[in-house]
Amino acid sequence: MPMEPIHVGQAGEPAVVDGVKGEWRVDPAALGDDFVGRTALLSPFDRLIHDRVRTLELFDFEYTLEMYKPAAQRRWGYYALPILHGDRLVGKIDAVADRKASVLRVNVVHKDEAFTPSITAAVRAELADLATWLRLAAVELPK
Repeated sequence: MPMEPIHVGQAGEPAVVDGVKGEWRVDPAALGDDFVGRTALLSPFDRLIHDRVRTLELFDFEYTLEMYKPAAQRRWGYYALPILHGDRLVGKIDAVADRKASVLRVNVVHKDEAFTPSITAAVRAELADLATWLRLAAVELPK
């Protein structure tokens, strides 16, 4: 699969991202709209976090896919899912689908910032949606 180009030429409109160096472009259709965020569990391969250096610069969010590391060297888990809440990356979920028990077993929720009750509720709703999508009957949260 070919990588997306780093330089997009004159596509979009020039934009400035406060505190981040470099040249940025934005889709002009997005300029007049108010941002409406949501909560989502991202794939480790999602385009938002694919460029780890850019993710660190833009969101101050450190992330590494650790499935190829020995278990003792993992910080976040085998296949941790970044948590997007609104316009921020707020943490990571380490979960596994236990198909025999029909449970999405959440091993740990790594909170990169304090979770408000609304963030907690939104993350739980996303976990329930993920379990449904995986055809699992329940979500088991850490104790």
